[in-house]
This record gives sequence, C-alpha cells and structure tokens, in this order.
Amino acid sequence: MFEEIQIAMEGGTSDAVKMWMNWMGFIFLASVFFVWKHKPARFVLGAIVLTMMAGLITWALTENIHLLGIPHVLIWLPLAIYIWKNVLSKPAKANLPASPSFYDRAFFIWIGLVFATIAISLVFDVRDIFLVLTGNK
Repeated sequence: MFEEIQIAMEGGTSDAVKMWMNWMGFIFLASVFFVWKHKPARFVLGAIVLTMMAGLITWALTENIHLLGIPHVLIWLPLAIYIWKNVLSKPAKANLPASPSFYDRAFFIWIGLVFATIAISLVFDVRDIFLVLTGNK
C-alpha cells in the first residue's frame, strides 16, 4: 500500500507539494526533541502517527491522494486549536517563566512553526477536498 501511495504522490503532485510534505514530516517528527518535557510535543507526535494510520485507511477507501487531507482536517484542526489555546494564546503565555531556558525557547519556536504549518496545510487540504467533492480534481 505504501508503494501505491508513493507512486500516486509522484504522479499527482508537484515538486512544490512534495517539498511541503517533506517540511511537514520534518517539523512534526522534530517533536521527538521535546516530548520528554512538553505535553504539546507528545500530542504532535501522536497526531503524526494517527494521521499516517488514518491516511492509509483513507487511501484504502478512496485511492485518491487529494483526499488524504481528510485525516489532516480531522486530526490537525483539533491539534491546532489545542496548541493555540494552551501554548500560543496570550493567557497561556502569561504562565511562562520570566527567563526561559534555551530549550524552552527552542520549543516555543518549534511549536509556532508547527501551528503555522498546520494552518497553511489545512487551507490547502480543505481546498483539495472541496475540489474532489465538486468533481474538479
């Protein structure tokens, strides 16, 4: 099944999309550097595992790479809301130490990149799903 998905990705996506997918993989898997101290990183790591499993199910049911955004919407939208509410919002930042460590600063930069990556991806995922549902993809 992985080989079929890879072949479909090669034939049905642009080089820019492939680069974006590599970025998403990198930024999500970077969670391993923060999981031992930061609960949101554990959620990000769990989300990537769930997304991969849900993506395999979506592929098995549809064989349409443009519908692989469905697991993103179902898993990443709640994750983005959680990240915003519990890490990036002004009330959440009020609980930060006055002088965070280098490790904690790196975490906040990373989680900001995760949030931005999710937000951008969701825009394109919703667009792709819409195009498939309307017969335009």
